Amino acid sequence: MNNRNVTYGSKWIYTLLILLSVCGTAISVWNLVKTFQGSLTVLGVLSALIQFLAFLAMLVYVRFTFRIKGHASFLGVAFAYAALLGIQLLQSGQAIADFGLSKELTLMINIFNLVAFANVLMFANKPEQKKTASGYIAAAALLKLAGELILIIKMSQFINFSVILFSLSVPVLGLLILLAYLVFYREINT
Repeated sequence: MNNRNVTYGSKWIYTLLILLSVCGTAISVWNLVKTFQGSLTVLGVLSALIQFLAFLAMLVYVRFTFRIKGHASFLGVAFAYAALLGIQLLQSGQAIADFGLSKELTLMINIFNLVAFANVLMFANKPEQKKTASGYIAAAALLKLAGELILIIKMSQFINFSVILFSLSVPVLGLLILLAYLVFYREINT
């Protein structure tokens, strides 16, 4: 696909989607490399690998399959994001408890992650219902963002810029999926 296939009003959004997808893919490659340089855990490797695959799926979708009729190629992106949220749910439940956060705060963040995961699955289940589906993915991205911001604030003495970047890239991917979904619907209806 090239920019000629996108309406004039969507070109800047299309360019933004490409740019942020490339940046997210680069960040996830960096995360993957850092994961292999540190102490390896199964959940850590899986999380970094799935994050890379989710951003790669988004990049491939935006660059090559954006205008294909139907939802099959887009559902691949949604399921990759759901897999990322699912593995992070397993990983964060274990990891954040080790940093001395209260049981209540740990439970709240895990609930945010669980609801975000469920919302992405519901989004993938109803892609033809624009308002419902966009509400699900927006809620998932915002819940994940809230959870990540709480963790960043509460664990500020344990984290650095790269951890913040990796952490915020996950909700940003959710927002990219929402934006791509809305543009996709606008493009197929013009």
